Amino acid sequence: MEELGSSILKYHDIIKEILYVAVAFIVVWYFYLRAGSSYSMMSRLWGILIGSKGFKSNEISELMQEREDIDKFNFIFNVKATSIEQIKRLQKRVKKQNLDIKLISRSKGHFYINTCKLKVPKEKQIFGTLLLSAVLFFCTLSVLQLAIKPAAMFEFNDSSTWFWVNNQYAEKYIPPIPIVSSFFDYWRFDNDTCTSKDFSVEKLSATTKLTNKEITAICEIFKGGKTPYVIEKAIMGQKAAYFISLLPLFFSLICFRDFIYMLYTYDLRYALLKKKGKIKPRHKTKYVGS
Repeated sequence: MEELGSSILKYHDIIKEILYVAVAFIVVWYFYLRAGSSYSMMSRLWGILIGSKGFKSNEISELMQEREDIDKFNFIFNVKATSIEQIKRLQKRVKKQNLDIKLISRSKGHFYINTCKLKVPKEKQIFGTLLLSAVLFFCTLSVLQLAIKPAAMFEFNDSSTWFWVNNQYAEKYIPPIPIVSSFFDYWRFDNDTCTSKDFSVEKLSATTKLTNKEITAICEIFKGGKTPYVIEKAIMGQKAAYFISLLPLFFSLICFRDFIYMLYTYDLRYALLKKKGKIKPRHKTKYVGS
């Protein structure tokens, strides 16, 4: 981690440029996935580079215009139409059943426009997606904690205890997860603890699970006042976690987005069943005095 952090700081400008390119690629990829094809983007790119995106043939122009209309419809309404006929069939059904097309757009990936049918995900699938999103999110928090904390995370071989340390304090490492953190016994000590009159290495060792030798070494760091090079180097290396945290955060957001889409399928399912008369409409309760 230390070597990785040093490399990131050394090549900061290059990494920043790579991130810009990566963000641009993700944006283009998002447009491609949402539109369903890259025909529209390629047409505009051709117009920018060459100077003309139109066709001399009227038949080809009509075909391209149709393709652009499909891509635009897919992007706006969040569906996967492959032909104008599918769009017209969807439009006819929306008008016939008086459906809110927003429900169809929100049911991304579960409403099949080619058959105009809805596939409702199972509860286990919904819960699993939410659980995976939560796990990835807490992984992101754990990695960010490593980057943000102004202290180095160490583990001594003798005690096998993970803790944070700098020239001001030492404290127990606790994962930033609400339920898990309750199973850890928190402790913290600083220079005032080491220099107090009633200070006892044995008592502190019993609390922290660190050996007497390890506690003495940490107290010597506090007395020196200056952060040792090994700790400074470790803190510098931990800054690399900022970049590492982007990966689990990205997948966590994707999973959470899919979870929301799954929930919206139940709203669409309820609307479809209500239109078919299989579910009676709910009557609003009147307030007293109305």
